[in-house]
Amino acid sequence: MNLSKALQSANLVDGINKTLQDPDLLANVMPWFAQGIDAGNGVLELKRPWWFFGPRRLNLRWDVTRSLPLFEAIVNTHTKLSETTKGVPLPPLGWTFSHDLITPHALGGCNMGDTTQEGVVNHLGEVFQYRNLFVADGAIIPTALGVNPSRTIGALAERIAKQIVTEGR
Repeated sequence: MNLSKALQSANLVDGINKTLQDPDLLANVMPWFAQGIDAGNGVLELKRPWWFFGPRRLNLRWDVTRSLPLFEAIVNTHTKLSETTKGVPLPPLGWTFSHDLITPHALGGCNMGDTTQEGVVNHLGEVFQYRNLFVADGAIIPTALGVNPSRTIGALAERIAKQIVTEGR
């Protein structure tokens, strides 16, 4: 690296440091959050990073095409809200550059159903054909709810725990 580039790099770092130390940096920031029901067509699978080599890792295969109208509507709404409040819209960088999102409440994978053909656990969270093995989290919810699912997850977990205690398992 030549001296000119080193100085520019140092100035950039100094500039970032000064900006981050500004007590008013976040004074006019308004985060916008959104929820919606996407197509729910992602598939989690264990996959090796190379064709035959390496340990298997959890990989999400998700075609965003069917969910694009929902996400575009959310970004457009946030943009309008930001402009109305004289703010600057900042859609998530992961979405902007590669259509990646964060899922704070992953659902499904161990779905609740009436039979083994419909799910992995029954309505009380007990795994079919494995007595006294229970699942009591978001994995048993078979589809997106469209709202923050934490209360639903909590209610199901409490119901399952009460049933375990009541039946003395």
